[in-house]
Amino acid sequence: MGTGGDRQDEIDTAAAAWAARLGGDPLSDAERRDLDRWLGEASAHRTAFEEARSAWDEMGRLRFAPGALRDDIVPLPAGARVSPLPTLGRRRARWPRVAAVAACLLVLVGGLAFWAGDPVVLVTADYRTAPGEQRLVALSDGSTVALGPASAIAVDYGQSTREVRLLAGLAYFTVAPAGGGEHRPFVVAAARGTARALGTRFMVERLAEEVEITVAEHTVEVALAGPTGVRSTVIVAPGQSVRYGGAGLGAVHKVNVERATAWRRGRLIFDDVPLGEVVAALNRYRHGRILIADRDLASRKVSGVFETEASDAALATVVRDLRISVASLPPLVTVLY
Repeated sequence: MGTGGDRQDEIDTAAAAWAARLGGDPLSDAERRDLDRWLGEASAHRTAFEEARSAWDEMGRLRFAPGALRDDIVPLPAGARVSPLPTLGRRRARWPRVAAVAACLLVLVGGLAFWAGDPVVLVTADYRTAPGEQRLVALSDGSTVALGPASAIAVDYGQSTREVRLLAGLAYFTVAPAGGGEHRPFVVAAARGTARALGTRFMVERLAEEVEITVAEHTVEVALAGPTGVRSTVIVAPGQSVRYGGAGLGAVHKVNVERATAWRRGRLIFDDVPLGEVVAALNRYRHGRILIADRDLASRKVSGVFETEASDAALATVVRDLRISVASLPPLVTVLY
């Protein structure tokens, strides 16, 4: 069962999606009924929706006429200390406007997080890349990491293990084999799982709710810690892939390694892939964020070959082929519905 915070996040996300949807073409009759039904389910839905609509409207004004927000700035006396609660209290009649601007600023902060990256990752990463950037990292033992766009790793080489934590995105590892003076296993940790290798090439990718390991050379032992602490393991051979997540360790299956690693050559190749995963890949090449309004849409399948330097064209092609609609507030967010 999710926590109250998780539930509120879901409500806020749905409210933001509806607010963005209303910023596009008029709602169809079915969509209007869906919105009315969702609003009627709980007062928290209505509250979140009103705040999201206010924030969306303010962001639109800020985009076209930022000077119009000056009236919402409360001047302070010279030398005064900032005291936001008393200030808002003296202007109680203006609270709805101030709340809207506060919501707007929260969305803008979220947009900056999309732009600059997760602040936790920024602090903890030893190596990271910006959206659209690739980087080859040489580690102290002779191993290399081809870091994908919008990705980050932390390196922790100790006396018994060579560990790399994949904090975000994806990475292709070329591991220096054990031998001579090097006997420590090479382990990549991501979420609750690990991939352990000795002299091999493999890729690890953090998806929205899962982690995927794809092996190009030799073998990798993938292990996942269960909720009770019991570990499940599987051996992945060249040309195979496996995923793990909240549902546990998945089945090993064959994969086209050249296709899976095409991003290293400037291409994204999808063959009957859910739209949610396609959007996650495209988001790594954009500073703004693409969002999907509902799970049914996220599960629709996409096939195609796209250039990584043309993510806008790729998105336009997907939208056209799936016959879906778009609402956007450049450069922060684009919502597919």
